[in-house]
Amino acid sequence: MEIHSKKDEKFKPDKLSIDMKIETRKIYKNITKVKGRMISSVDWKLMLYINENKLDEDEVFVVEEFFKSLLNPGTYPLFTCSCGVFGCGGYYVEVVHETERIIWLTEQSPFIDQTIESSNKFIFSWVQIIKISKELIQEFEHLKSIMNANELEFNYDIEKYHRIINEIIERYSNVRRNPCKVNSGGIKEDE
Repeated sequence: MEIHSKKDEKFKPDKLSIDMKIETRKIYKNITKVKGRMISSVDWKLMLYINENKLDEDEVFVVEEFFKSLLNPGTYPLFTCSCGVFGCGGYYVEVVHETERIIWLTEQSPFIDQTIESSNKFIFSWVQIIKISKELIQEFEHLKSIMNANELEFNYDIEKYHRIINEIIERYSNVRRNPCKVNSGGIKEDE
């Protein structure tokens, strides 16, 4: 039996996973009695799962805050209301960095199925977080290509996300080479 987010000899880190759904369609814009024109629309949805349990879709994952949280520990508005206004809904996640793992402490159960028992503490390995971050970047690169093909604006800084991941990989590599000193991000680095 795998036990997630528990400290004992059978401990296994929690697993974060993503799924992105993209739909392209044509819609009418500037419809009047006389004329209107068809334009492209790209609808997309990013779904998150922890240990294969779907997170509540009414709380939208804030990608920019996720990547910020990888650089420094702290409290981040990782989930916002589906309307886009954090004050309307959403919640903060306290992000803790440790040498080999990153911890999310949520204000509430993040799951769509509220019957799932959870301590609201999720422990991910840095290796897994780096892997899921790269997958997330790939999904956004695919979305960007679709948006560009439909002559639509894309507002995510993929290059910035690549730089953040490279910095995290460098920090993690330093941990493996010289486990002597811990920086403010909880990653050990050279003295």
